Amino acid sequence: MDQIFDRFERLFKSWVAGSADELFSGAQSHRSSGNSDFDAAMDELDDYLDTSRTETQAREREKARRAQEEAARRASSASSAYSRASSGPPAALVQAYRSLGLAYGAPFSEVKAAYKRLLMQNHPDRNSATPDQLKRSTEISVQLNAAYHRIETWNSTGKMDDS
Repeated sequence: MDQIFDRFERLFKSWVAGSADELFSGAQSHRSSGNSDFDAAMDELDDYLDTSRTETQAREREKARRAQEEAARRASSASSAYSRASSGPPAALVQAYRSLGLAYGAPFSEVKAAYKRLLMQNHPDRNSATPDQLKRSTEISVQLNAAYHRIETWNSTGKMDDS
């Protein structure tokens, strides 16, 4: 029974090796598939089927494959970081413009005018008739000040102030 299994294994290996040569017409052509999982599986299969390769060569090949995977991982993380950074303005900045009743990207002169107008309308000193009205106007004033400060910082430094 073992002889039959050994013979079958030899026939299968020769068939797979012959098929791989016919399909890929060269040992390295499958590496350009663009699918890293497929490439890794083919490399593993090549290593298994190639009995002439030494252990040192197999280790070097594995080391090169891991380095290639790490480089691909770094490239994808760098591109995803770029896409996150370039996907648009920060949400807090857009919300700051909305708080002032403006569309994102309005000129700073309009921002300043809207801020002054809204602050004058909602200033706690002008709206202190009842405690509820005073509390509400104070909250609105705080929101307006924060929004104006965010937009001003963004326009002067190009960065969001997290404080």
